[in-house]
Amino acid sequence: MFLKKNNIKNTVVFFHPNFSDGGVERTNIGLARGLIQKGYKVIFLTTSFTGHFAEEIGSSNIELVSLGNKKVSMTIISLVKYLNGLSKNNSISFISCQYYVNVISMLSSLFVKNRNNIKFINAERNHLDEFLVNGGVKNRLMIYFVKFFYKYADLIITNSKETADDLSQYLSRDVSYAYNPTINARINDLEGEPVTEDWYLKDDRRCVVGVGRLSEQKDFKTLIKAFHIFNQDKQFKLLILGDGELRNDLECLIKSLNIQNDVYLPGFVSNPYKFLKISSLFVLSSRYEGLPNALIEAIYLGVLSISTRCKSGPKEILQNDNLLVKVGDYEKMAKKMKFILNNQEEFYKTDFGLERFKFENSIENFLGVIEK
Repeated sequence: MFLKKNNIKNTVVFFHPNFSDGGVERTNIGLARGLIQKGYKVIFLTTSFTGHFAEEIGSSNIELVSLGNKKVSMTIISLVKYLNGLSKNNSISFISCQYYVNVISMLSSLFVKNRNNIKFINAERNHLDEFLVNGGVKNRLMIYFVKFFYKYADLIITNSKETADDLSQYLSRDVSYAYNPTINARINDLEGEPVTEDWYLKDDRRCVVGVGRLSEQKDFKTLIKAFHIFNQDKQFKLLILGDGELRNDLECLIKSLNIQNDVYLPGFVSNPYKFLKISSLFVLSSRYEGLPNALIEAIYLGVLSISTRCKSGPKEILQNDNLLVKVGDYEKMAKKMKFILNNQEEFYKTDFGLERFKFENSIENFLGVIEK
């Protein structure tokens, strides 16, 4: 049984080694704020921190701790030592994030001294399709590591029902879920900020937007190819907000299609909402997800939105097959983009059930799961 000591609220540690500019980081900050409001102490434990969210972390009373700049696989000794010290006189909910990190967390759990004082929680933010899509020896091995090591977790939680159901079936054990606290005060505070960037204002065409890391997961190559077909009359510009390892590849694709004057890759922006708010269409082109925050945010801001039918999240969010398209099919994506712009009632008649993703409801649901 997991006990609280000294009659104080638990310390919650989010172990997210590579803390950069992604949706998982954004979600963890939101969860941390909610937990702090409820009286919890929250620590972000990392090995690599880019500083993208430094201001938000600092203003949220989140304690940031680094185990040193090292690979996740080399953190086991440092992690065990850290947990032994922290759990000596305190109860801890230790929430590791994403498959590879969770395996390292579970391996470390076998060596901690005060195991009864630590609730090990594996938080999954992507569907198992991640391994199938990315392929390679490492991902094939990870499928088996997940099955073996996750049995040591006290609790497994995902951010969508579909991911929870599929992971539960794979592991033959219960998996809970709680939706991300995506709709929060931050969106309301920032959505009205005016766009002042010259590179955006000098091109007054209507805008199609994609948001996310420039990675294989987000599959912006498909979006760019679809946009090329969709925008034959040059009435739109495409804006992809985010940065990542595939920037050069995407720039080469844009050049090969001769659409350099139609596509903008400004990198990471601290306020994506001001761009979303004034856009004509949001497109999620992902190959896999957990629960895509950007799609929820776009819908909340009233922006026409379509998505791939990837696992998981989009179908659960949109609840309308007419807003979904097959993963990787850029020709049908182009047709779907035209369809929704010409048939906007299809989007606006849909009840998306956004209450599920509001901050207060999400925090209560999350607490209801981790306090079991």
